[in-house]
Amino acid sequence: MFRQDRGPIEVEVYRVVNVAENPELRGAALQGTLHRLDDGEVIDVPFIYHDPAAQRFVLVIPHAVRGRELSERAKLLDSLMKEHEEDVPDYVRHFVIVYGRHGLGRYLDHLETMEVEVAELEPLYGPPLDPPRYPPLGTLLPPAEFRAHASTELAPLIEDEELWIFVQVGVDEHEAFEEASSDLLIQLKMVHQMAIGILALTDRQTNAVRRAYLNPQRSADRRILELLRRDFHARVVVYTDHRTLLRSFRLEAPRAATAKMIFDRSELAPEAPAGLWEEAVGACRLMPLPIGRADHPFALEDVASSAAEALERLERLEAWSSPDKIEEALLVISVPMTVFELSLRRLVSDAVGFGMAMSNELLYQAVGFGLAPDVQRLVAVLEQNFQQTLSAASEHGLSDSQIQANRKALAELCQIHGTSTATGLSCTMDH
Repeated sequence: MFRQDRGPIEVEVYRVVNVAENPELRGAALQGTLHRLDDGEVIDVPFIYHDPAAQRFVLVIPHAVRGRELSERAKLLDSLMKEHEEDVPDYVRHFVIVYGRHGLGRYLDHLETMEVEVAELEPLYGPPLDPPRYPPLGTLLPPAEFRAHASTELAPLIEDEELWIFVQVGVDEHEAFEEASSDLLIQLKMVHQMAIGILALTDRQTNAVRRAYLNPQRSADRRILELLRRDFHARVVVYTDHRTLLRSFRLEAPRAATAKMIFDRSELAPEAPAGLWEEAVGACRLMPLPIGRADHPFALEDVASSAAEALERLERLEAWSSPDKIEEALLVISVPMTVFELSLRRLVSDAVGFGMAMSNELLYQAVGFGLAPDVQRLVAVLEQNFQQTLSAASEHGLSDSQIQANRKALAELCQIHGTSTATGLSCTMDH
């Protein structure tokens, strides 16, 4: 090693700290003395903390070299790819990244709070709840920091690369969070430019809600988002305030794409100081994001039965077609991406079928769906379909004002996009 104004020295650098082979290095890694010189100077060298017995594989990046995170991550992934796949355990494959000795200490301390005695959770009724692919439930309980909010918040934990969600219910809530009535949402709230991921377990029968607030900058929370963006599911454990197990079930939802969007958005957000983060979470608790269906159009509904119904749905879609409203639907209301896309296609297709005029944004969306080869042809198709709608009995429930408004809107679209020359598809607007 070369140092400015001083002669070169030889330094032993640990790139991997295996606490099973070298247990004496564990303390040095946690105290920040692993790469400290005799004169007190610290060499900022990223290293891997590996505890095979506890199945912990952590990439530790000193704060001074956080700019090298991507390159260090790439180096580690490259080295893992060179190993035989069967030689790389799952916990190594899904390694964790922390920053500095404090980040490593917090991560390990958090894991230690998960360990309890097997006898602390006993099933109340029903068959055994520990199928082979899951660890025994008795090895898990909510960590200590959740006890202060146990009645109102849930505790997400990761064990053996599976996400578990623990939810406590009071004596009058034992029917809440049944498998058939539960749903799992992931939401995003920005507070002071900080990204807060909100994992919400809801029950539509009792309207009960439990929330966990995820800090994407914190390694444990980041792992939760990483798991959810790969496969959005969790094992839900419902227990009483007397620590009696009520039920356990696997819950999944088509929200992996939403989790990925929230994860990607959090990558761009600044890191939150600890005090400011708690303040932001407090603000979320005081003004929680909405749960349940808002007045948005993104629901899997049947084909519109009339032009009046198609127009009503189209108007709601237009009100939710701006980028801000789409983001609200996906990241705040947590509409699954598949539901969003299928609903959008259904609403636009229905509107085209009855000849309802729409905004330019939705016109191009309709072309993207393959409802016409180009916008000019689509406008002509709208005019033709509207003529057929008007020729039907009762004009499909449209009022005179709606008919006149649609005629005017179609005429404006013809002027903007020109008239198609295809046979039988000209926008003459002669009525």
